[in-house]
Amino acid sequence: MFRFTQLLSAILAVALLTTNFATALPNPDPTSLEARQALSACQPVHASFQCDFAQPPSSERSLAYDEAPPLAKRASVCNGDASLCNRLYSNVTYIGAHNSYAVGTLQGASAGKNQEQTVTTQLNDGIRLLQVQAHKSSNSTSGSSIDLCHSSCQLENGGTLESYLSKVKSWVDSNPNDVITILIVNADDQPATSFASAFQSTGLASKVYAPGSAALSKYSWPTLGSLIDSGKTVVVFIDNSADVSSVPYILPHFQNTWENPYDQTSTPFNCSIDRINQASSPSNLMYLINHYLDSSFNLFGTTVLIPNTAQITTTNSYNSIMSDANNCASLHGQTYPTFVLTDYYDQGNGSVFQAAAMMNRVQYTAKVIGNATKSGSSSNSSGSGSSSGAVSNQMSVTNAVLALTGLALASTLL
Repeated sequence: MFRFTQLLSAILAVALLTTNFATALPNPDPTSLEARQALSACQPVHASFQCDFAQPPSSERSLAYDEAPPLAKRASVCNGDASLCNRLYSNVTYIGAHNSYAVGTLQGASAGKNQEQTVTTQLNDGIRLLQVQAHKSSNSTSGSSIDLCHSSCQLENGGTLESYLSKVKSWVDSNPNDVITILIVNADDQPATSFASAFQSTGLASKVYAPGSAALSKYSWPTLGSLIDSGKTVVVFIDNSADVSSVPYILPHFQNTWENPYDQTSTPFNCSIDRINQASSPSNLMYLINHYLDSSFNLFGTTVLIPNTAQITTTNSYNSIMSDANNCASLHGQTYPTFVLTDYYDQGNGSVFQAAAMMNRVQYTAKVIGNATKSGSSSNSSGSGSSSGAVSNQMSVTNAVLALTGLALASTLL
């Protein structure tokens, strides 16, 4: 009996010692510095921030910041590719439509038109940045009293902000696994609350991400997967008059993003920092490149700029965009732009999206884009110009002259 009691005591002592030893062991933390250093043994590649074991790191571009720690994601495909789900929002390149509401034919291009496809078609084709220019309405038919126009609503009125956002809301509801961005040029310095009225009345406000602060470092944005999982798949920026204390989801553009010069009329494109919040460090921000070419002419002593449609397939070609993006990356911390803003994105039959896929290191699948089968379009994504484009640009100048002359005459008569 005594020996049995001793044996039982020994067993209990060993069990207790084992338990204490296991408890004393540190619990591995996958987000610890040591763990991240171990994971970083494989180098980041291109724009993906992922360890690519199938091929050596790309020498074309190294990156300045890593992807977020792995999270338990519900979204399996994000913006068309599973590999993007764990990427930071700031670490994906998105193709944008410059003045996305200003829709007309390429042959009828003018100072008031920059796209050929409707906003719904733009989104279906792969546009993920919608840029708009907002003006105070002269007739106040909408709740927000905001119309979308390029420079002058008398020259070309793209409709109310409510009408535009309603179309966007319908698309967002039908595409819950895609994150899009809206960039508002607030031409008349209207208060953020006026824009909020349109977002609320259309229901789009419920889909917009509010980070809790006016600005985020490019290292601090959530992943696409987390945005999709939360149902907040729209990010909204405005170039001035943001007020996050009143409208927390309309963010100040230049505190989060810098831009290169716009309205460029010659190539190669200039990628110097042109617009940025003076208190911000460009190395901590996302950036947008204005990759569209204008033509300029003199009208009654005033320089007028219109889209250069004669060179549009060259401008929108894969080679042109990658040349611009690689130049920008070489100048700015070896990182690609988050946004690439384009005119008539459909010209080139998908070349703009092919370039984005390259920057994002995802597979590009060619498809029919917008008006690819219409007369005057080109399926040549290598970027050769055409005589039909030159004729189109001449017509654009004529249209602009007629429109502006009529506007000047009308103003004189008033």
